[in-house]
Amino acid sequence: MISQSWHSRWVSASRPGARGPRPAGPAPRRSRWSRGFIHGLLVLGLVLASGVVPSHSAAQQLSPDLQAAMLLLQADREIRAEEYRAASATLGKLKGLYGRHGMEVPDGYWFMHAQVAMASDSAAQARASLTKYLDLTGKRGEHYMEAVELLSRADALLAAAEFERRAPARRQSMADGEREGERLLAQAEAASPGRVFRDCPVCPVMVEVPAGTYLMGSSDSEGAPDERPRHGVTIGSPIAVGAYEVTFAEWDSCVERQRCREHHADDRGWGRGRRPVVDVNWEDAREYARWLSEETGERYRLLSEAEWEYLARAGAQTARHWGPDDSEQCRYANGNDESVQCSDGYERTAPVGSFEPNALGLYDMIGNVIEWTDDCWNGNYKGAPVDGGAWHSGDCSRRVLRGGSWSLRPGHLRSAVRAAIPAGERLFSLGFRVARALN
Repeated sequence: MISQSWHSRWVSASRPGARGPRPAGPAPRRSRWSRGFIHGLLVLGLVLASGVVPSHSAAQQLSPDLQAAMLLLQADREIRAEEYRAASATLGKLKGLYGRHGMEVPDGYWFMHAQVAMASDSAAQARASLTKYLDLTGKRGEHYMEAVELLSRADALLAAAEFERRAPARRQSMADGEREGERLLAQAEAASPGRVFRDCPVCPVMVEVPAGTYLMGSSDSEGAPDERPRHGVTIGSPIAVGAYEVTFAEWDSCVERQRCREHHADDRGWGRGRRPVVDVNWEDAREYARWLSEETGERYRLLSEAEWEYLARAGAQTARHWGPDDSEQCRYANGNDESVQCSDGYERTAPVGSFEPNALGLYDMIGNVIEWTDDCWNGNYKGAPVDGGAWHSGDCSRRVLRGGSWSLRPGHLRSAVRAAIPAGERLFSLGFRVARALN
C-alpha cells in the first residue's frame, strides 16, 4: 500500500529538477506549474480521502506532476489488486508522461515496475528496475528490504534459466568424457608404477602412491622466500590421487546430479569434456570431493600442500620433475612457451593427459591449470606440518595454489612455487585434482 508520506515524496520527486526536500533558503520563484500544482494538490487530497480515482478527462486538467501522482496511485491499487497487466499499462503511461514533460522519474517508480515485471515472469526487467531503485535510494529507500528480497528472487530465477540453457553443453561434455574414460584409464595404467582404478564410471582415474619422505621447498638459489625454509616431510601412508586434473566431464556429472552447488563452470569457449575444469573456487572443489565420497562410500578430499609437492616432485629434488631447467617444458607441461625454444601446441588449456607424466604416472602436475590445495596461506614454512597434513592455521580466507598454469612463464612452473588467493575466487586458470584415502 502506498502511504501518504511515501506518496508525497513521489509527488515531490516527480517535479522537474527536484530531488528530495527543498533546500533551506529564500523561496524560489513560482514555476509555470504552481497554480496547477496548488489546484491539483487540493484534488489529490480529496482523492486520498475518498479513495476515488478521477476520470481521464478530469485528470487531464491537472498539472503534469499531479497527473503523475494520480497514475502512481492508480498503479499501486492495480498492483495490490494483482491486476498486473493493467498496472503495466498504467506505468507505461506514467513513463510517457515523464518523458514528454522532461520530468525526473521518481525512485518509487522503479520499485513498482519491478513488482509488475516479476509478476509477468520477466526477471531480467525486474532485476534492472530493482538495481536502479537500490542505486538511487540505497538503504534509505522505504522499500529497501522488499527490494533486496525481490532482487534475490530475480537473481535465482535468472540463474535457473541460465543453468537450464547450458544443460546441453554439460550433457555433451559428459558424453565426451564417457567416450574418453576408458582411454584415459588405459593410459594411466600404462604410465603408473602403482595400482590404477576408478570407483565409478564418472569418477576420476586414481593412482595409488606409496608413502615416503622428501625435502619440501626450494634452495636459497632457486625460489622465493615463501618457499623456505626447506624442510623434511614424511607422507606416512599410501594415498590415492587423481592421475589427471578433474575434467569438465567429471564436474558436469556432479552438476547434472544437482550437486557441486549447481555451478555451471564457464569453459570460456575453450572446450569441455576432457579439458580440466576451470572457473571453480576452493569450496566448489571441496563440494565435488564430498559428492564423490557420497557416491562411492570412499573418503575423497583435496590434497594438502605437502602431499601435492611430494607428488609433483615424484622423487626428484630438481626444480621440475624432469630436471633443473625449462628446456623440456613443452614435453611435460602446458605453460607459456613464448620464452622457451618450443611450442606445446595449445594457446589455452589442453585436454588432460596431453603431455608426458612424471615418474609416478601423474599428468599435468606442473602447468595446464593451477590447483587448489586444502591449506591456509602462510608466508613461509616456519612451523609448517612435517607429517604431510594440511596447515589449518594462518590466513584461512586465502588458500594455497600449486602447479602453475598454461598462462605462466617457466620461472613459475616449478615444483616448489606456491601462491594464494581468496578461497571464493573463480578464475580461468584455476582447477584442482582430488585425493582419496586408502583403506
